[in-house]
Amino acid sequence: MKPVYLMSPPRSDWALKGKANFRSIEAGEVNADAAQAEWAKLADAIVAAGGEVLVAPPNPNRNLTGMVYTAEAGEFYIDPDHGPSFILPNMSAEHRRHESSWLGGFFAGLGVHLKTINSTWEAQGDALRCPSGIIHTFGEGKFQRTDSNAYDEVAELLSENHIQLKFKADPWFHGNTFLNVYTGKQGSGALVCEEALEDFEKLESFLGDTKIVKVTPEASMDYDTNSLQVNETVIASETISETATTLFSDLGLSTNLLSLVELFTKGGGAPVCLTNRLWNCDSSTFPKSRLWSSCPDISKHLA
Repeated sequence: MKPVYLMSPPRSDWALKGKANFRSIEAGEVNADAAQAEWAKLADAIVAAGGEVLVAPPNPNRNLTGMVYTAEAGEFYIDPDHGPSFILPNMSAEHRRHESSWLGGFFAGLGVHLKTINSTWEAQGDALRCPSGIIHTFGEGKFQRTDSNAYDEVAELLSENHIQLKFKADPWFHGNTFLNVYTGKQGSGALVCEEALEDFEKLESFLGDTKIVKVTPEASMDYDTNSLQVNETVIASETISETATTLFSDLGLSTNLLSLVELFTKGGGAPVCLTNRLWNCDSSTFPKSRLWSSCPDISKHLA
C-alpha cells in the first residue's frame, strides 16, 4: 500500500500572516508563485518516491495562509466503531484557527468520520512515529503550541505504545523541529537535538534499539529532523547537515534535496511540516481528482 500524504497548496495570494516561528518572525515578503512551484516540486518528489498525495484545496473565500503546513492539520486513524476517522486540530495561532472547520468539511465530504478534542493540539507537529510507537511532544516557552493535556485525549486513539516528552519551546516550537526517526534496510535511526529536551533519557529508553544520532542546535534550526521519508527516499531541504545525510546513507536510504526558499527559509516549514502522513490509509478510497499523481496541475486543485 502506497504511503499517502495530505498536502494543501498555497493560494496565489499566499503570504506570511502570523510569523509565529523563529524563521518566519524575521522573514521578508514572500513570492506566492514561487511558493506554489516549490509546493508542486515536493508533491512531485513524493510521487516519484512511490508515495501518493491527497490534495486538500485551499479555502476559496478565506486565505488560510497556514494551511500549507499540513503537519498540523490533524490525524487520520482507523476507529473500531466508525472506520476511517480524522482528529481535527486545535491551533494555537489565531490566524490558523479557522483551518479545522475547512478541513472538517473536506474530510466529511470524503466519507471520513470526524473527531474533535478540547486541548490545543497541533497533530503531527507533535506526534512523531518510531518503531516502538508514538512520541507525543509539548513545549514550554516563548513558542509553545500543543498543550500537555492533549496527550490524554489523543494518545490511545493513535497507538497502544506512546510516551510524552516536554521540550524547550524557544527556539523550537514543534517536536518535528528537533526529532525524527527514519527506518531503512539497515535498521532505524533517530536524529535528535538533545538540547531541546527536558528528559533525554526517557527518549533513549523508548527508542530501544534505534540508533540515536545527535544534531547540533544549529543543524536543528536548518531542519535536519524535518526531512521526510517516503519509502526508501528521504526528501529534505538542501540546508541539511552532513550528519543527517550520513545517517540516511547508513540506513540504506537515498536523499533528494530540494530548494524551499519561500516555504521553508522564509515560512519556516520544510518537507515534514508541509505534509501530513495518513497512516493506514489506502489512496484508492479517494477520488482520483484529489490525487496529485492523477492530476499534477496545481491550478486544478485551488478550488
